[in-house]
Formats: sequence, C-alpha cells, structure tokens
Amino acid sequence: MSEDLEVTATSVDGVRVVQAGGEFDADEAGTLAEALVTPFDGTALGVVADLSRVTFADSSFLHTLIEAHRCHTAAGVPFVLAQPHPTVQRLLDLTDTARFFTIAPTTTAALDEIRRARSNGHNVR
Repeated sequence: MSEDLEVTATSVDGVRVVQAGGEFDADEAGTLAEALVTPFDGTALGVVADLSRVTFADSSFLHTLIEAHRCHTAAGVPFVLAQPHPTVQRLLDLTDTARFFTIAPTTTAALDEIRRARSNGHNVR
C-alpha cells in the first residue's frame, strides 16, 4: 500500500523494540508480524511495538497486534504498545481492543513498564 513503509527491530537492554511506520494493510501486515516474533528462549526480556509513525492501519494490522500479544503472553514475555499514532489509537478504541494491551505514552515508558514487570516477576497485560 505504501512506499514509506518502515519496520525496524533493535534491542535495548534485552528488550526487542520494533518501530513501525507508514501505511499497513493486509499486504504489509506480514512484515510487521515477522518483526514482532521474538525467540521465546529467555533471551528477550520483552517486546515494545513503537507505533508512533503508523499513519494507516486496517483490521489485518490489528489482527497482527492481537496475535503477537497472544503469543507473547502465552510465553510469559511482556508485550507493550508504545505511543500509538492517533490513527492506531482510534482503531484500538473503535474495536474496543485497547483494553487488552498495555499501552505506554513513549518507548521509554514502555521499556520502563517491561523492566518493572520483569523485576516484580509479573507479565504485563
């Protein structure tokens, strides 16, 4: 859909940070899904999905986030959405799915949330 599609993954203190940008529909959702996959062997302390630059997201994008959340929760790996673009936040609100995710206002806050959850021995939502 979009030529400005961007999905990058880095590691910050053992937490996988996936930054997504551009427009996502069914054709691009797989790119995001691949980036959100993390090894469930204890090497990743958590995953942050920075959605601040996602300017369009449809139901396939939402399905990708829900599936990532389900897989990470089942594996006991915290999964946090960071700074969702207003377009993404509206999608989460309209579908009443925002309540299923831990959402942080910034990537730094999301990293702090994961560190706090891990130090308390808990998983985030």
